[in-house]
Amino acid sequence: MANKSGFTKLRLVLTWFFMFGLCSVFSQSIIKGRVTGKDGVALAGASISVIGTSNGTIADADGRFSLKAKSGDLIEFSYIGYTPFQMVLRDETELNIPLSEGSVMLEEIVVGYGTSRKQDITGAVVSVSETDFVRGTVTNGLQQMQGKVAGLVITQPGGDPNGDFIVRIRGATSLEGQPPLLVIDGVAIDDFNRAMTTLNPADIASYDILKDASSAAIYGSRGANGVILVTTKKGKAGKPLLEYNSFVGLEQPSNQLKLLSADQWRQASANLGGSGLDNGGSEDWQKNITRTAFSQSHTFGLSGGTDQLNFRGSIGYIKQDGVVVNTGKEVITGRLAVVQKSLDNKLEITYGMNISVINRNFLPDQSSTSQVRSGGSNVFGAVLGYLPVYPAYNPDGSYYQLQNTQVTNPLYYMNETESKKRENFFQASIKADYEVIKGLKTGFRSAISRGNDVYDFFYPGIAAKDQLSQASKSNANKQVFTGDLHFNYHKNFGRHNLDITGVYEYNRFVNDGFAVSARGFLVPDILNNNLGSATQVNPSDISSYKNEVKLISWLGRAVYNFDDRYIVTANFRRDGSSKFGPNHAWGNFPSLALAWRASNESFLRDTRWLNLKLRVSYGLTGNQENLPPYAYQQLYGPGGAYLYNGQFNRSYGVVQENNPDLKWEVRQSFNVGMDFSLFDDKINGTIDVFHDRTSDMLFQYDLPQPPFLTNSVSANAANSINRGVELSLGGTVIRKPNFTWTIR
Repeated sequence: MANKSGFTKLRLVLTWFFMFGLCSVFSQSIIKGRVTGKDGVALAGASISVIGTSNGTIADADGRFSLKAKSGDLIEFSYIGYTPFQMVLRDETELNIPLSEGSVMLEEIVVGYGTSRKQDITGAVVSVSETDFVRGTVTNGLQQMQGKVAGLVITQPGGDPNGDFIVRIRGATSLEGQPPLLVIDGVAIDDFNRAMTTLNPADIASYDILKDASSAAIYGSRGANGVILVTTKKGKAGKPLLEYNSFVGLEQPSNQLKLLSADQWRQASANLGGSGLDNGGSEDWQKNITRTAFSQSHTFGLSGGTDQLNFRGSIGYIKQDGVVVNTGKEVITGRLAVVQKSLDNKLEITYGMNISVINRNFLPDQSSTSQVRSGGSNVFGAVLGYLPVYPAYNPDGSYYQLQNTQVTNPLYYMNETESKKRENFFQASIKADYEVIKGLKTGFRSAISRGNDVYDFFYPGIAAKDQLSQASKSNANKQVFTGDLHFNYHKNFGRHNLDITGVYEYNRFVNDGFAVSARGFLVPDILNNNLGSATQVNPSDISSYKNEVKLISWLGRAVYNFDDRYIVTANFRRDGSSKFGPNHAWGNFPSLALAWRASNESFLRDTRWLNLKLRVSYGLTGNQENLPPYAYQQLYGPGGAYLYNGQFNRSYGVVQENNPDLKWEVRQSFNVGMDFSLFDDKINGTIDVFHDRTSDMLFQYDLPQPPFLTNSVSANAANSINRGVELSLGGTVIRKPNFTWTIR
């Protein structure tokens, strides 16, 4: 009986243990909640996981989630750009988790037709936020990024405020030196430098730079030289906020030529036996045509609204004088952005408008912002040719001029020559997205822009030198229509996360304009306002043009994320351009990228001092941007004059050779990279090793005449290789509630 009683007690104990364990297993419940960030914005894609297990999920588009967990579990909530939050679950079944902004390693990055968490990026992508911008006298947004991104080189040769910036990502990948593609708030812009000039730096919120072909492949042919994505500031719900930004600055010429002064010239001339060139002057011609230049900027911004409708508008004024007298630019900008939500936030519409006026005062021999001039400007040639012993003015106040020579008084050349351009620009855009079902959004984007440039030139000539006055006027118009239909599907399957994007794009570019020039004006005071009063006009002095280019594209992107550890991104884009013939109009540009978030593996998950991700990518992009319209066709146009029956007539013939074999320039890019963060982001950085090969590079070949009728043709010329290593380091030295010190 004792043994039976003992057995009964043992069975009772085992039964209680079994029932307790069974209850423990089934005591897990479904907890629900919502993850929000700054200003209560839903954090779609936020990660929620049970520490020490493989149990986890990702928040949906509204930041909502559901997760199996039991009392006593340690739950972690994390999202890019926000500090992770942990809590021990008690008896809660509904959670509302607000996250605070934090770690540099966790940033939201624009990747083209959407955004992605930095931790999920598989390509070579760098983001520069407003807090990282270069400060000071910034008259162009490009200056905000200088020195901030490895592999991105931004320079402006000389001190001319009208000169274009030279921007290269990982070197020059095209013979024509094309800049990267610029995308402002999702709208691709075809004129890089003009667009950056019309964009007020005070309106910019962030830049995202796509460096390798894998990340840029979503833009196909237009992203062959890399992509710079610009996000402008938007309105926020709340009371209206009025902003004012301003700066003033001074510039002076440096590294001037070391020329003889008048006394030094006279001494040197006397040592050589004297000279009859001394006309009694004492001038520093470099000083005469240069100055201390003044720059100023003023921007007013107004933003506000509600959760359903918010807005931001701004008006800006930038004036930058050149260090050479009578040169400089003046930029007036206006921008408006409105975001409207309706139908229970399923429909979101974004309206945008941008308007600008740029007034430029060029050097006398300059008519555009291009700084490619053989031998430099004639102004500095005149400075070298005019001796310091030549006076600037005659006793009667008129300009002193040398006789029997074509060398002109530099002051007369600068002060009396008018070379001005007025650039007017207008752009309007609309984007609408509608959530058809949970996880599926579809919509469209449309933008239209119009640019008009009017150039005026007048040079009075010098009667004593038999120089005729010269005048010209030109008018150039550009119209661009771009539109797309797009959809995005996002779905979570437990530890599986799938994101699919599809887009159809249509772009149409129309250019037209005319130019007229003439010589010999008897009344120079009217400048170029009456070209019909000229005494000398040649047939070649009148020209006009009109052309049209179309670019049509289909593209798709799929991003697969398994357990927040293994990420695959695949892109495919098919571009068709009217610049190529029927046999080569279409190009296919795929890419594939892989990433491994090693920090989320079980052997590193509890290692709080290390955040590590490895990446590898390969992709193709095409290029046709530097080709003129109708480049593959044989074109006819006017030539020289000929005499027939006592009258001069204009000839007509071949002006461009045809090349039916003209095809896409293709860039192949291979990239291996590593992103890391150490000691709670005290140190962070990126290492990239890349190898790019560009084949079938587009170029203007020189041709012999005969047998060819023209001296050049557009063709696929050569191949090139770019390779290198990029290293970026930064970190947070001090992080306190009221003070943060970061190094980039």
